[in-house]
Amino acid sequence: MILAAARAVSEDDFIHRKVLLKVMGEIAEDGDLGANPAELYLQCWDSACRALGVRDPYENEKARRNKTALGILKMLAERFASGQDDRLGRAIRFSLAGAMLDFGGLGRTDIQEDAAANFLRPPAPDESAALEAAIAKADSLMLVANRAGEIVLDRPLAEAAAAKGKRVFLTVAAKPVFLLATRKDAELAGFPAEVEVVDPGTPMFGLAPERASSEFRELLSRVDLLIAKGDTNWGTMTSDHPRFFILKAGDPALAESLGTGLNEGAVFRATPAKK
Repeated sequence: MILAAARAVSEDDFIHRKVLLKVMGEIAEDGDLGANPAELYLQCWDSACRALGVRDPYENEKARRNKTALGILKMLAERFASGQDDRLGRAIRFSLAGAMLDFGGLGRTDIQEDAAANFLRPPAPDESAALEAAIAKADSLMLVANRAGEIVLDRPLAEAAAAKGKRVFLTVAAKPVFLLATRKDAELAGFPAEVEVVDPGTPMFGLAPERASSEFRELLSRVDLLIAKGDTNWGTMTSDHPRFFILKAGDPALAESLGTGLNEGAVFRATPAKK
């Protein structure tokens, strides 16, 4: 992660080594080596940003991902048009297709075909019908975004829920952390005004509600349903709310617990207090 951030800012190998050594020294001297992986990751990120002298090493990369994803969403919407009766189900598949995208391969000419294949490929497990039923029952829901680019393909899900009269909150990162989506990314993604963009009030990698601001926790207590993207949110989420995940099972422990293959798509309902 440290080297990737340094390479996003400079091509100079000397700077890469200098930043890596500085971060390793700071973490060894002042870091909390007993912290969980998500918290240690955040400590390394903050140290790397200080060493590089930038707030967001991935600002340009995230803008590129968002622009590409907007083109992909347009293509998918045109290719897989459907009636209003299936709008929510289609939106769930758009969101999953976004989670499955390999943005590291953006230079390839076939990335749109990959997105189309991801849209058509059924997730395993697939609890999309249960998710649709939960949305229908809820008065309000919170969609917890994952990364830039991916967030663009979450927009139809937020819009479809809002069109059903649900109050929709979109949770993004409180500040730039790696490739996590921020308010700026939500704006670039084109979320409508009726989707309320919020953040947990404190930087974190993933979403651990107990570390969030009191204002965010109070909001969370009033939301009927959580829908979270990404295995990082799966690994850190501790809320006892009814919640669903839409993600690529890139974490071996998650793939094993779901009984699916590594990097397979999944739409599933999580039980409270899994960790």
